[in-house]
This record gives sequence, structure tokens and C-alpha cells, in this order.
Amino acid sequence: MKLQYSNASPYVRKVVVTAIEAGLNDEIERVKPEASVWIGEGDLGVTAVNPLGKIPTLTTREGVSLPGSSLICEYLSSLAPEKALLPLQGNERWEVLRLQTLAQGMMDAIIMRAAETQIRPDKYTWPEGIQRQTTKIERTLDAFEDSIVNESAHALNQDAVNLATITLACTLGYLVQRFGIEDWRQTRPHLSTWYDTFSKRASMTATAPPSIPPAHLDPRKT
Repeated sequence: MKLQYSNASPYVRKVVVTAIEAGLNDEIERVKPEASVWIGEGDLGVTAVNPLGKIPTLTTREGVSLPGSSLICEYLSSLAPEKALLPLQGNERWEVLRLQTLAQGMMDAIIMRAAETQIRPDKYTWPEGIQRQTTKIERTLDAFEDSIVNESAHALNQDAVNLATITLACTLGYLVQRFGIEDWRQTRPHLSTWYDTFSKRASMTATAPPSIPPAHLDPRKT
């Protein structure tokens, strides 16, 4: 298998953590794009297998190109059903997929906020758009805190390892990495404790993203 990747992408980290947890990491060759896909330049190596020009993209054992982290992770989980990263059927499957979608949506919102606050020139930033993404992030953090406190989502048990918990951990890691803030922990102690514990897994420590220089972190815009 071949993965188009960047070690700074939380979407890629989600895929690699899944591969490690599934016992498939050694089977995946990593290919780093020569051009920046973050700012939409695309890359011939990426666009050859994914017309969207986006990472991650995985070329499977069968030679099929899969675009998008969620689709890739579902494929990887299907190769290791014994790991139960995605239950095969029943309410448990839908719970994992529901929570994965929420965590993925929060990741998307963080990416969009980062684009506004850390890439777009100041004179072109859209304050209302930044606030809109911030509100989405805050609401979703609250929803995960409530789910843990009320034990309403069994897929979030402290020892659970599945596509939902992997996505949530990578999302929270990116929130800290990209914005350098810890405010979300103060009012969500259970989620904070859950994250600290999950982050100690070997798959998470092995995929810790590079730090971002302080000059790229603007506290006025977080």
C-alpha cells in the first residue's frame, strides 16, 4: 500500500494511528508531496491518484486509490476485523461512525479557523467566519464532555480504541498543536483526562506532529 502524506496533517495522523492499531503500518509506503497541498497548489504525485489533489490518499492492496481519511480508515479496519476498530454491524457500528463524524467535523472546523487566522492576510480575515468555526468547536467539545460524564457513548470508554477515539484524539492534538491553547481543558476535565490517557498509546506518541514555531501562533486570533 502507498500513502500520500504529510506529517503535519491531522487527517494523515488519523490514518497512520489507525494503521498502527490495525497492525498494518509496516505494509504502507509513505510518499510526501513535493508541492503544498495545504494551500491548494496540488502535486503531480497526488493528483495522479486523487483528482482533488488532497492528502491523505491511499493506494490499496488492490491498487485502488482511496481519498479521504475516513474512507481510508474504514478500509484499514476492514483488513484487521479482529481489532474491532469499526464494529461490523449493529448499534455499536453506528455509534462509532456517529462519534467519528462529530470528531471529524470538529477537525474540519479547526482547519478552517486556522486558514482564517494563520494563513489568510490580516486585512482579508473574516471575523464572523472565525467565530462561527469557534462556536462549532466549542459545542462539539461540550458534547464529547457530556458523553463521557454521562457514559452515554460506550465507544468513548477510557480503554476503547476505535475509529471514533482515534479521530477524537488526533483532533484534540491538532487543536493544541495549531493554536497552542489549553483553554478547552478548564471546563471539560473528563475529556481532558481521557485525552491525556489516550495520548500515551504507542500509536499516538509515534505520530506526534512537529511543533509549530511561536511566530505562527497568534493568540489574538484563537
